[in-house]
Amino acid sequence: MSSPISENSAQSAMKYIKKERPAQRYYSLMIRLLEPSESFSMVVRNDIIDVLRISLINMTVHEIYLFALGLPANFPINQILVLGEHKEQFIPIEKGEGVSTYCYELAVPARTEREEYRQRILNDLNKHFGIEVTLERLTIVKDSRKVLSIAGESLELIWEEQLMMIMKAKEVVREKQELTLEKY
Repeated sequence: MSSPISENSAQSAMKYIKKERPAQRYYSLMIRLLEPSESFSMVVRNDIIDVLRISLINMTVHEIYLFALGLPANFPINQILVLGEHKEQFIPIEKGEGVSTYCYELAVPARTEREEYRQRILNDLNKHFGIEVTLERLTIVKDSRKVLSIAGESLELIWEEQLMMIMKAKEVVREKQELTLEKY
């Protein structure tokens, strides 16, 4: 059960997003939170006004990407590679370490397919953060074991394919991350 303080923080983050929504029916909005709260996602479809609204509240960059890629929120952090930037800008290195959190909201026509709005989220994130994220199956060393033979002792490597999320920096993005509010 959440404490009243975190519920109020989450409500205040949602109120702030509602206040910052543009007048257009369809939009995307990215806000860097200055006061983190509980994270959550919300997808609301309203056929009467023809809007599908996806709200991702108080999430780190990698968490928003997980949503957009259809991966579980508990995707192992050790399966995320950050190339070309400092990993700590996107992923907490140690438990409880502060990483910037964001609220992202996308409003599209109500009949928009899941793959289409997820791609839109990916495009928005790539543009905003100057990174490109892909999923790749990489072959990694899972374990090793000693093998005895007539020639002596050797080491056998045990390989495994593993799904990895790879974040590649396209440009320097420090100035973009300093913005508190950006509307697309």
